[in-house]
Amino acid sequence: MDTGLVQITAIFACYRDEEIKDRSESEQVNIMRGKILSGLGQAQYFLSREGYSRQFQERLGFVPFPGTLNVLLDEPFPAEKGTIKIEGFAEESRTFGECKCYRIKLNGMQAAVVRPERSRYPPELIEVIAPVQLRLVLGLEDGDLVEVIII
Repeated sequence: MDTGLVQITAIFACYRDEEIKDRSESEQVNIMRGKILSGLGQAQYFLSREGYSRQFQERLGFVPFPGTLNVLLDEPFPAEKGTIKIEGFAEESRTFGECKCYRIKLNGMQAAVVRPERSRYPPELIEVIAPVQLRLVLGLEDGDLVEVIII
């Protein structure tokens, strides 16, 4: 990782720590830990569909990098509050199911968990989307430990 990116990441980590401290005084902050895993490589196709990318932009405020970062959490992801619904749609004689998103920070970076309606992943395995390639920007490899903050 280049020196500038390391410095920026360190600055944001300081702000993140202050934000957590400020929020923890007024509300419950849910901090989870997990480990990076390789995925199946299918997310690029789905995330690049206009029907999804338009809704991600409207509802999350960003168009995600075409791929997800898979994280195996130490415990099941609590998907009961803060749900952002992405509607299913039809495109090219095919239907695409709805999904639910949840705003998070992963190692201090804004991101979202995406839970496709048709997913068979266990509740402790999450797919994370962000406007950047998280593996590259954060220098992550399979097996690395990460922090997930539900916001």
